[in-house]
Amino acid sequence: MQRLDPLYTPLAGFNLIEASAGTGKTYTITALYARLVVEAGIPVSRILVVTYTNAATKELRDRIRARLSDIRAAFLRGRAAEHDELATRLLDLSPDREIAIRRLSNAVRGFDEAAIFTIHGFCKRALGDNAFESGLSFETELMADTGDLLQEIVEDFWRREFYAGSPLVVQYFLDERYSPDKLLGQIERHLGKPYLQVVTPNAEADGPTLEHAFVAAFRQARALWLQDRAAITKLLLESSSLNRQKYGLKHIPGWLEAMDAYLAAETPKLVLFDKFAQFTATKLQASTNKGKATPQHPFFDACATLQTACEALVDYCRHQIPVKLLAYCNTELAVRKRRQQLQSYDDLLLDLHAALRHPRQARRWWKPYATATPPP
Repeated sequence: MQRLDPLYTPLAGFNLIEASAGTGKTYTITALYARLVVEAGIPVSRILVVTYTNAATKELRDRIRARLSDIRAAFLRGRAAEHDELATRLLDLSPDREIAIRRLSNAVRGFDEAAIFTIHGFCKRALGDNAFESGLSFETELMADTGDLLQEIVEDFWRREFYAGSPLVVQYFLDERYSPDKLLGQIERHLGKPYLQVVTPNAEADGPTLEHAFVAAFRQARALWLQDRAAITKLLLESSSLNRQKYGLKHIPGWLEAMDAYLAAETPKLVLFDKFAQFTATKLQASTNKGKATPQHPFFDACATLQTACEALVDYCRHQIPVKLLAYCNTELAVRKRRQQLQSYDDLLLDLHAALRHPRQARRWWKPYATATPPP
């Protein structure tokens, strides 16, 4: 990494500056600003400084203006104050001090035109000054917090999606303690970012098809259990092939009761009980003593099918509902803000980006800010 020296770094081109707190970012920006005025002869109205907070903006404005005044005073005296490296360098390298004084005087006098903004402030200024080119409404109100509007949209989605939704899927979300607030928490950080590419596992999966497969698997397992519970119980309790550290005799009665409760319901649930996997053919095979035959019964195969179908449907619900909500919120939020003549801080960034993507518009009104100092 190369150390940055604001007194000698080239003013042309781009520089990426990495700095932590307290390393002199404000000093660096101030020095570069003064050099642009004195060396490059750029008026303050055409130097853009962008920072992050209103407090930082005010500090930069005060520091830059004071620095320009100090350097101007040094040029008028013909010498810099002790230890003022920047003023000393500018005095030494300026071929014509009268021109430098005139540039500094114009900068101090016209400093109210200095383009020093927060990121959002600059976007608002650029869009407002070029409302026709950017397509911005003149009566748009800036909305600092879209929380209430977003909450309203999410609650509308909840009613639309779940009131008329599949009872099986709705019950799953209720069992998992989902709410509009929980769903909003999952997608909120992704809102207002049209550049994001949303990729979901099994994106081509069909919800009704997965639900049909799950219900069919549940009914098959339920029928076999009601028909042959005694034989299934005997296999689990009396088989000499099973590893009893994994299929302890004291635990199996509790598992059987849990299976009774799960399969007794007419409407299945997508939340399987903890030890459901103990009834699957896969788990039984993995728990069979070496050289022994795994207990066999169609019910164990049916449980494996049911578990797979349940996991597939749960995975679909967990991913597709938030994805649908994200798309709904992005669309609906834009519609409602436009209808109510509102604009959020994120909209300022997106609207400016959209305006600049049109080459002809970008050439027409980006030109005044052709020279920019690096943001802090």
